[in-house]
This record gives sequence, C-alpha cells and structure tokens, in this order.
Amino acid sequence: NLSVLEAFQDLKDKLNKPFFMEIIILGSWAIWISRNNKKFEHIAPSFQGWKFIFLEELKLLRYKMKKKYAHQFSAWLDVVI
Repeated sequence: NLSVLEAFQDLKDKLNKPFFMEIIILGSWAIWISRNNKKFEHIAPSFQGWKFIFLEELKLLRYKMKKKYAHQFSAWLDVVI
C-alpha cells in the first residue's frame, strides 16, 4: 500500500518526463470536469468519459508546452493517443 505521495513519486519515476506534473494536473482536471458534468449536465461519469476529456486537454497542452519540451511531449502524446 502506497501513500498518495509515494504513488506520485512512483509514477514520476516510471514516466521519467519533465512534464510529469502537467500530466497529473490535467488528469485531476479531467476528474473535476467529469464531476461537474455529472452535477450540472447530468452526464454519468465513466472511465471512457474521463479519458476523452484527459486526452483532449493533453492535445491542447501541446500548443502551450515550453519549446524545449515540445518535441518530447508531442512524441509522448502520439504514443499515448
């Protein structure tokens, strides 16, 4: 059993990407949007719904990524998608 911090550190070590925190933040943001969709749009939350939102947010992040990480992020995103 890992604590939340240990789980984040484990994920950070496995991803080994300089944009790790952006991935975590957008994953959390996608959960928040899914929650709001349930509350305000009456859309039942699902893993597929969360994944769709998460991937769309990652695609948008591609255009805001620092130039020194842009190529690495785009390559990673192409593998994820």
